[in-house]
Amino acid sequence: MKKDVSVLIVHYNTPGLLRQTLKGLFGSTQHVEYEVIVVDNNPHVRVRDWVQKEFPQVKLVMSDQNLGFGSGMNLAMRHADARYFFVFNPDIATFHHALDRLVEFMDAHTDIGMVGPKLLNPDRSLQHSCYRFMKPSVIAYRRIPVLRSLPLARREVDAYQMKDWAHDTVFDVDYLLGAAMFARREAVEQVGGFDPEFFVYFEDQDWCRRFWLAGWRVVYHADIFFVHYHRRETAEGSFWQQLTNPLTRIQMKSAIYYYRKYKGQPHARPELSSPE
Repeated sequence: MKKDVSVLIVHYNTPGLLRQTLKGLFGSTQHVEYEVIVVDNNPHVRVRDWVQKEFPQVKLVMSDQNLGFGSGMNLAMRHADARYFFVFNPDIATFHHALDRLVEFMDAHTDIGMVGPKLLNPDRSLQHSCYRFMKPSVIAYRRIPVLRSLPLARREVDAYQMKDWAHDTVFDVDYLLGAAMFARREAVEQVGGFDPEFFVYFEDQDWCRRFWLAGWRVVYHADIFFVHYHRRETAEGSFWQQLTNPLTRIQMKSAIYYYRKYKGQPHARPELSSPE
């Protein structure tokens, strides 16, 4: 018999945060049956020994190379045995009954393929984790300091982050941050896993878009929440430091692939089907 939830974690270089995340998962009260799968994705910073010792219930999957986020998650899914896949970052704190509530919600709404819980910063302020599909201009507005203060730039970035919405209800959204994506197995089997062409960045946007194109709703649930210890590494430092950051170059490569992939296509959500 399948479990209710497979919590999928790809670890690269944050062992301390991973330990806290696993403590939170196994220390919280949940009534649903769940498993935790960790892909050990960095041959140079292995976590196998201490994970096996401290958390023997974790299913460890070893990778002999850094597969990137999406391909690492695809590997985890191949080892998953549950009705729902919870794509989960190794830097998130879990609260009592959060998994129970996600399963209950998805069981009651069979047209929804993916739900994202509300994410909070460590100080409990709102962390923006649901978005409208990103326009190419938003990348420039967020990266180039001289553009950030322009009124048009602020409006477009605010619209992208859905700051015009209170984040206080259940709401259909274009896409969810890849840190916490609770997906229906049936939908994943229809849509497929993450596109392996994205090493990291844009794979969450692409995946949600494919869910919409396949007829599955993607929603944000404001009453179920986790704390996410997140920082945007590609947005740190001066513009020159951002340009020379290897992660920024990877992000740009992913962006070019994403916009070429969907060039000229209409909006993926049926009620917003005009060309982008």
